Amino acid sequence: MSERMNMAAWSSVLGTWVSIAAAGAGGYAALQTYNEEVAKLQDARVVQTFTLFEMSNSTERLQARQRVMDSANSGAPLDPHDLWITLDFYDAVQICVDRALCDQDLAVRLFQPYAAPIWGGLSDQIVGGRTASDPNMGAGLQWMASLPTPAPLEGAFAPAPFEAEPSGNEGVSEEAAAEAPTEEVE
Repeated sequence: MSERMNMAAWSSVLGTWVSIAAAGAGGYAALQTYNEEVAKLQDARVVQTFTLFEMSNSTERLQARQRVMDSANSGAPLDPHDLWITLDFYDAVQICVDRALCDQDLAVRLFQPYAAPIWGGLSDQIVGGRTASDPNMGAGLQWMASLPTPAPLEGAFAPAPFEAEPSGNEGVSEEAAAEAPTEEVE
């Protein structure tokens, strides 16, 4: 009988270890699946953000943005239609990021360089244009302009300052250098 008890005890211990191993393997598999889903979701956010970037570079939006930038920077006349196109776009970006459909870091990198100067030059006009029926006019632009600028990407290429290559004609005027005979190499 003690052999049966001993066998039952070992069987119970073995069953416990098998259960623990199975739970660990199942947990690992679930974690891997979760990580894959998170990666897919992040990829989808990046794709959606680049879709907005393509929209922002349509001919109509590029022209409108340029005119709005000109107005913000130099006080050039502002076409209300151009301003609405720009404000609506930034409202869409904010909604996309707030709903976790777009990647915020990428959106800031792509769109803030335009939002900040526009908001800086036209914020008084935009805030002054808010009404009871549209109390949030320009909120997306304001939001984008107010976000912190992201740190440079790790390993990102930073171009070196431009330096002209020596021509061998230092101290010689450009006209004299242009008229000087060149050596031919065979």
